[in-house]
Amino acid sequence: MSYATVDAMLKKFGERQLIELTDNETPYTGQINMDKLDAANEEANSEVDGYISRFLPLQTIPPFLINIACNLSRFHACTTMMTENDPIKIKYDNSIKTLKLINKGELSLGGTPAGSKSVP
Repeated sequence: MSYATVDAMLKKFGERQLIELTDNETPYTGQINMDKLDAANEEANSEVDGYISRFLPLQTIPPFLINIACNLSRFHACTTMMTENDPIKIKYDNSIKTLKLINKGELSLGGTPAGSKSVP
């Protein structure tokens, strides 16, 4: 599934930050490097699917899952060296912790997987 998309990334982080993250090799274009952003989104979406695979397919994608995927994508798009205290790394680590809670069944995605029936 697609959680982190170009539109979601633009809404969450804005064009300027996405340019800073992806347009970091010569020749600089002053634009979002869509190849890098798409690769980061694909990696993030795959990572999310790996944690929540037993709940797929989802009837609807909860907004917090899109937020998590965008945090993962931003981390994957960032090619600079990061410290442990870097806000991008902290958000990535926190997002992974949340995905682990979902995987263990300790945090609900809400609703039920598509094709299954909710238990009264």
